[in-house]
Amino acid sequence: MPMKTHDRRGVVVLVLVVVIATINIALISGAAASTEDAHTGVLRVETVRAFYAAESGGIVAAMGLSGGADLPTEGSTITIGSQTVHFVEVREPSGEAVVEGRAGFARRRLDLQIE
Repeated sequence: MPMKTHDRRGVVVLVLVVVIATINIALISGAAASTEDAHTGVLRVETVRAFYAAESGGIVAAMGLSGGADLPTEGSTITIGSQTVHFVEVREPSGEAVVEGRAGFARRRLDLQIE
């Protein structure tokens, strides 16, 4: 028995709804994946910035411990742009320091010993 015209239209509408739903699911999945990639990229940049901030703080601590500059106090913080350097520990007699660089959510810590 041949299909009636209104039955064909119903099938066409059903097929279109399924196709559009499939395309929407594919687009949403792609957008979610690209958002995760963007967050990963931002975290990588922040990690590098935190490392460089810690390295800069290490240079300041090393100069202070060697007598070439004022020694930073334990617990003090220096802001470099949007990054910060926190001097966790500074032990002058032993020549040791712990410096933490921070940028966004990233943290990098350096343990220094000056001889």
